[in-house]
Amino acid sequence: MVTKDNDKQSYPRYSMHKYWGKKPAAAVKPLISEYTSNGDVVLDPFSGYGVFCCEAYIAGRSVIANDLNPIANFIASTLFEKHIDINKVNRIWEQILKEFKPFVEEWYNISIDGTIITPISILRSSDNKPLKLTYKSGRNTITFDIPQDLANAFLQKENNSFISDWYPNEEVIPNSRISATQGMCIGDLFTKRTLSCHARLLSLIEKYADGNEKDLFLLAFTANLANCSKLVPPIKSRGDIAQGAWMTGFYIGETYIENNVLHYYTNRLNKAIKGKEDYLSCFKDAVNLFSPGAEVHDSFYKISNDDAKHLKIEDNSIDYVFTDPPYGDTVPYFEQSAFWNAWLKLKPDYSQEIVISDSNERGKDISTFERDIFQAISEIRRVLKPNKYFSITYHSLSGLEWKAITNACVLNDFKVVKFEWLEQKTYPPRQLNRLKTIKGDVLVTFVKSEEKTHKYRISDEQLKLQMLNLISVTINVGVRDTNSIMMTIMEWVLRDGIVIDSLDVFEVLNKNFKIGEDGLWMLIED
Repeated sequence: MVTKDNDKQSYPRYSMHKYWGKKPAAAVKPLISEYTSNGDVVLDPFSGYGVFCCEAYIAGRSVIANDLNPIANFIASTLFEKHIDINKVNRIWEQILKEFKPFVEEWYNISIDGTIITPISILRSSDNKPLKLTYKSGRNTITFDIPQDLANAFLQKENNSFISDWYPNEEVIPNSRISATQGMCIGDLFTKRTLSCHARLLSLIEKYADGNEKDLFLLAFTANLANCSKLVPPIKSRGDIAQGAWMTGFYIGETYIENNVLHYYTNRLNKAIKGKEDYLSCFKDAVNLFSPGAEVHDSFYKISNDDAKHLKIEDNSIDYVFTDPPYGDTVPYFEQSAFWNAWLKLKPDYSQEIVISDSNERGKDISTFERDIFQAISEIRRVLKPNKYFSITYHSLSGLEWKAITNACVLNDFKVVKFEWLEQKTYPPRQLNRLKTIKGDVLVTFVKSEEKTHKYRISDEQLKLQMLNLISVTINVGVRDTNSIMMTIMEWVLRDGIVIDSLDVFEVLNKNFKIGEDGLWMLIED
């Protein structure tokens, strides 16, 4: 089992942005030393933030970090860049702050009993009325109920104001799954105050920054957008203005927390600087991280924006592939990334995204997902050298999505060499809140054998009978947790080369067995 490194659970370089699906670096690092050698070329065709490729590059491997999502390319490019002057970043921030702070204070500052205070957070209703605020008094955080006359005066000011700086306001793709309603625009996700402040901040970044330093400011800017949008819900069990975290989707509740753009951007910029310093520190000593004292080879990195189904990479040229592909409909990456892409004027190719989307206009269902995943796995086989390794990590709440992955690997003649769980420090709510789902991700490593693998094709009915028997035997020997049962099933499917027709593995488990009070599976007759 691959687990997190207890000595280093996280690295600042991976806290620079809130892009989804980042795998813990300490969990993927062992794969680099196990399956690659210094100077090898490794590929991640769905690289996202770029965690795996970054760790491989630090370890002396040449890497190709590929993702079709433009914001992912931007994040990875900013992460990997070595030529940046942090002192210059700090000087530029002083210039920006000199102009930006008075602008923000004009929007946020209010007088309470003759004292001017700057709110950190404001609780607002769904019709945007300010209800409460918090501010700092010394080391204390004070909560203040906003009087009706003060709230009305602010609303009048906000409604009558004009935003002179550019901001994006294109429509998002309607999708009930992520609360994206018909006609919803990017601007609708912000109050007029935070929209105005973000727009001014962006204009000042454009005015004063350039080159790689500018990219770091923009990285922090996009990372801050959700913090200061209408998408921050209060955790009411902890208090009216206790902040929750922005989750997937564009849901705006009956109340939301509006955060001070300057206060929160300052925090995000500090994280970006700290992350960049952490990354740069990895290259101060010319020593291979996995073999201290070993000869260090020249290595390169490449950030590419290819469609994973059609990689612009030569046949048999890659030494190792690691990837964490899209999880069906768990995260509609491109649709939700509109939140970031639009502000940077980036244009995703929605038509080629591998995803399952509830949006009627996209035509991305389970059948297209299965076809696209097969093509992507075929590309991995094409570019991988013979007898080299390919690791895939995956999680899904749908048996049909599991089937798409396993069929693609089996039909592309990949042979299993290791099957394990990739444990994470934290799990998303969709995993934590459901008993009948696995916790964490499966991690399977294959070898590209030149021999054709045996493919075992039987009817759904015969496969169901064999699966029922396997699950029953597994439960009877005392293996009853969801993770272990699913690991047993999926390892059997992959090692035996079983091609699944239309059987839903999770449905077989859910309909024929039950969860006990202890949260473990049991036979129905028990």
